Amino acid sequence: MSDDLNDVIRRLNQTPEVMAAELRRAMQASLLLIEADARVNASRDTGRLAGSISNRIDGTGLVLEGHVGPSVGYGRYVEYGRTPGARMPPVSALIGWVQRHFHNPRQRVTDASLRSEAFALARAISRRGIPPRPFMQPALTKNLPQVEALFAAVGARVAAQIVGGPGSVSP
Repeated sequence: MSDDLNDVIRRLNQTPEVMAAELRRAMQASLLLIEADARVNASRDTGRLAGSISNRIDGTGLVLEGHVGPSVGYGRYVEYGRTPGARMPPVSALIGWVQRHFHNPRQRVTDASLRSEAFALARAISRRGIPPRPFMQPALTKNLPQVEALFAAVGARVAAQIVGGPGSVSP
């Protein structure tokens, strides 16, 4: 066999590894795009929600699953809101918010007073609900064309590798 044919056969044999690497690269780039916009879109109080947004890739080879979102539990309530009549949020989770938004930092407030105000707020949230303030869905929607383009380019790069043309990569 000619050296050219041997080279093509060698590249064909490397296709699964090259495809897996290219898919992982496209997945990581996609997740980073969505993560960056979600951080920008996230409601700001302390910055904890935005700071908790991260991504990960599960799986190997050609079977990958990408995840991006906040690690703080209240992220889902910011994204989707709370319906009126739902269970009260934990009072302890609202104490810091009450302290930051209802009191002068130099003003001394008792723990009992803070708990009482946080309880009243939790009860009001339970009765009235809170509106959604989406940050993840807009990030996905905005970046979907770029994500699709990243994955569409995978096939072209793998094909270029097989034929040894421009854009070819080595495993």
